[in-house]
Amino acid sequence: MEDVFIKFKELFTERCSHIPLLEMGEDSVRYDFFTALTLERDLKNYEIVLENSIDKCCYTPRENMHSYRKENPKMDLVVDKLNLCAEFGLFKQNSNEKGTINKTAKLIKTLNDMIRLGLDTYFTKRKAYFICVADAKMLGHQLQSRLLGPFPSNYEIKEQLVNALCSKKTSNFDFRFIEKMNELNLSFNANILHDELILADKINMETRLIIWEVTC
Repeated sequence: MEDVFIKFKELFTERCSHIPLLEMGEDSVRYDFFTALTLERDLKNYEIVLENSIDKCCYTPRENMHSYRKENPKMDLVVDKLNLCAEFGLFKQNSNEKGTINKTAKLIKTLNDMIRLGLDTYFTKRKAYFICVADAKMLGHQLQSRLLGPFPSNYEIKEQLVNALCSKKTSNFDFRFIEKMNELNLSFNANILHDELILADKINMETRLIIWEVTC
């Protein structure tokens, strides 16, 4: 995947030379990774599935389904031909340059996605990646509890960690996946493969591309 990651960084850097990061959404990250796959692995567009339904083995359905239509959580991207899946994040300043962002919520979103990826790789044996662009508003963030290292770090996700985070009231976990992880007595490792500075004309603060591989 190294060739894909290099091309992805090249494409996203080019985007940031024309469009301010402030004006982008997470879909820009997804689109450039999609394009990198088509260019480097000669994939057809239909061989890359976006918003793919997650296997029902990966989560415990909610008990009360009346308030939810069809429970069908999605994976951001799946490529069966390459046996891989990915989730994406874009953590950046908001429209108020001097304002703050909810860094803790973004960190918990990262862990939620990593747990989804870990469960998917447990059942499907796909390679699983969390692909993130983060600027200085997010970089270096650490919970007051110090249960996790400064963002970004390698993460070992276990039941004890989730319980400890919940006890600190710093969590908004998706317990459909947490319950399945605990039921199977699983833990996941998220190790950084890439942590690289992005330099471009329309970037106004330190911005990095971070890619984790999630394993079970």
